[in-house]
Amino acid sequence: AHTASGGTPSTRMARNTEDLAEAYPAACAEAKCVAVAPFVGALARAVDAGAELTFVRLNGNSKELFNGRVDGRAACAIAGALTGTATVEEVDLSYNRIDDAGAEAIAAMLARSPAVRRLDLRGNDIGPEGAAHIARALAATGGSGGSGGSETDDDADAATSSSCRLESLRMDHNPLGDDGLVAVASSLRTNTTLRELDVGDCDAGIRGVTALCVAVFEDNTTLKSLGMENPSRLFTHQCEHVFHAARMLASSGIANLKIGKWRVDAGGIETLAAYGVAASRHLECLNLRCNAVCEVGASAVARIVREGERLRYLNLERNPLGDRGAEIIARALPHSCALEEIDLRCAGIADVGLCALADGIVATTPSRRPRVVRLWGNAFGEGALVTWRRALRESEEVGCPIATDFVITRVDGEGAGIARLDVPDDVAVNAWDAVY
Repeated sequence: AHTASGGTPSTRMARNTEDLAEAYPAACAEAKCVAVAPFVGALARAVDAGAELTFVRLNGNSKELFNGRVDGRAACAIAGALTGTATVEEVDLSYNRIDDAGAEAIAAMLARSPAVRRLDLRGNDIGPEGAAHIARALAATGGSGGSGGSETDDDADAATSSSCRLESLRMDHNPLGDDGLVAVASSLRTNTTLRELDVGDCDAGIRGVTALCVAVFEDNTTLKSLGMENPSRLFTHQCEHVFHAARMLASSGIANLKIGKWRVDAGGIETLAAYGVAASRHLECLNLRCNAVCEVGASAVARIVREGERLRYLNLERNPLGDRGAEIIARALPHSCALEEIDLRCAGIADVGLCALADGIVATTPSRRPRVVRLWGNAFGEGALVTWRRALRESEEVGCPIATDFVITRVDGEGAGIARLDVPDDVAVNAWDAVY
């Protein structure tokens, strides 16, 4: 790992938790930073208990770190101490103030720490340069994985070849820009271990998201989950980026795709349905929230519902579908193959469309009905409340209860009412199931 000033820590590689506890103070001294108290405490507790530390959780939005978040120098020290760990599998450094220098140190750690499988860097200050360092570590996934031989031999091997074995990387909400995404995309052409990648909200545009889609389409068969939400510099109105996403879906192993805020309109959703979902043999979770799919594009949504052979989760929250769009989707529900959760929150649906959706649920074979339906934020009238109460009761009676994000109540003398309800985590579809 490199320090913030560009130096190379001389601390020996940390194989176990005791080694890590010994290496961290020296790494802090070399990086000229104050030790992160929660990290010191976690190390001390593990050593005292004779246990091995398997995860490092230093998310900056926690109560312990909210007013003292990890910056670039502190990240250099943490990465320097972690280098060579044989026990730590997960590192969470989300919502901190890690910069490009910190990212460089983390990349160097990854290259010599094959035990680390999951890394969360979302919500930091990593730019294109930092992304390029991480990408170089991802691109070089060769090496022996750091096992066998003496410590001296291991150190020599690690210095000359990468042993990065990362499976999950979150870098969303960092200013990576197009250049950063292009660098990450290039790494996907040779990486064979990464299964989950999220680079949403990264101040990128069509060049970055297209590079990712093309790289996965041409050269990657191992990535299962890809998040590219809100490319804020996406100014195109031709939806050519959607074509690249569709082509990627058709020929890759992507099972979970998040493309919210992609400006997908009626034409875009038709492209995605015809050239992507219909041809995909792997897609299980599709997140299209906050796009521009209206009633004109609802027929393509219906096709996705009907032809998504493995599609378990579909999110269309905040798309202006309206009543007509809801009716078209409702007619497709009885023909869905695997749909378990559908999200139509805040989709401009009123009584007519909501009643149609309830009827579509009832018309579906009980064992194939969605087990989670989210409709909060639409205009429930008396008719929709009555119809949905009946549909939910009928599903309960046939042994296929449906969890919703709303509850229908009755106030004496005032008819039916509705209130918001949280869907339990153990009921909602877990996108991780599509990855592991």
